[in-house]
Amino acid sequence: MLTYHIANTVSLFLFALLNALNLHDYRPVPPDALPPRPEERLFILIPARDEAENIRECLAGLQAQTYSNFTLLVLDDASEDGTSEIVESIAREDLRIELLMGKPIETGWAGKVWACSQLGAEAQKRGADWLLFLDADTRALPGLVAAGLHHAQTHRAGMVSTFPYQTTGSFWERVVLPMIHFLICTFLPLRLVWGSKSGALVAGCGQFELFSAEAYRATGGHAGIPGSFHDGLRLARKTKSKGFPVRLFDGSPLMTCRMYDGGKAVWNGFTRNAYEGLGGFIPLVGMTFLQSVLFLFPFGFLLYALIKGLLGSGIPQWGGLVALQVALIYTIRVTQAKRFGHGETVWLHPLSVTALIAIQWASFFKSLRKTKVAWKGRIYG
Repeated sequence: MLTYHIANTVSLFLFALLNALNLHDYRPVPPDALPPRPEERLFILIPARDEAENIRECLAGLQAQTYSNFTLLVLDDASEDGTSEIVESIAREDLRIELLMGKPIETGWAGKVWACSQLGAEAQKRGADWLLFLDADTRALPGLVAAGLHHAQTHRAGMVSTFPYQTTGSFWERVVLPMIHFLICTFLPLRLVWGSKSGALVAGCGQFELFSAEAYRATGGHAGIPGSFHDGLRLARKTKSKGFPVRLFDGSPLMTCRMYDGGKAVWNGFTRNAYEGLGGFIPLVGMTFLQSVLFLFPFGFLLYALIKGLLGSGIPQWGGLVALQVALIYTIRVTQAKRFGHGETVWLHPLSVTALIAIQWASFFKSLRKTKVAWKGRIYG
């Protein structure tokens, strides 16, 4: 048992070092950064289905960007809540904005990917050099577009992505959503994301996807992943497999999103695509092992050691190591919370990891049983 805890402690120390390195590398773009090649044509592309509550604020944030040399296309994907009317009214006052009406969805397609494929085709037809796909429920602060394009052009990237600051309003949102940055910064060696040729070492977020036209065309874009619910990661893998660099930057100071509203939406949303994001059964088993053995079990061992001590049986000789393991886990979570927020639920880390594992396995069983998925008023599967 002592050997086991020594190995766990060393492993957690290494993960804490990786987290520190990733937080150093995954940094915001300087606030005064400008794209080095502003003459290149940027198209901002927004798929929208029943987004009347969000689209006005989304467009307002983009209209206020410090970098304004872009064309903005919004595709209404069969909305029934007046989304298109709102976009039309805004477009009348801003000639950079244009509304497109989507075609009826075809069998075998996921709704967002269907809409994005039409937007991508239209942007390429109009001679886009860069294609930036944003979700309609995101809120862009003034420097977001300049930061993304600066990062892409400076690093000659085929794809650039970022993860917004996740606005939360319910208990389960606060417990689960911080685990997005936990997974990226704790487990993924980011230097290998842009330094290696492995398609397995990638990350991407569908809320912000910026492609060079060359890379988007070479991968087939969204048209090449018709049934995907995890377009950010799937396209990152395809981009890298075609030999184009994939880069990440910390966009959380420049972009916010209320991804899900309430615990039920969190469960339905993540179980829809978590297994696809992991990339298969072997990665699922591997991540379950790491998350449970390294980031969950130490809390059980610590409780056991404390109970033994309180009952007068004496704290086990490995008790100090377990306390150090828990301290390392909280060091990782606290440093991430200082950067990305949500420090109020760091102390609930065991619950967060348990929820994360449950989501990943529920997503696997949904995939195995080919369970029908309801999303945005459509049934898939």
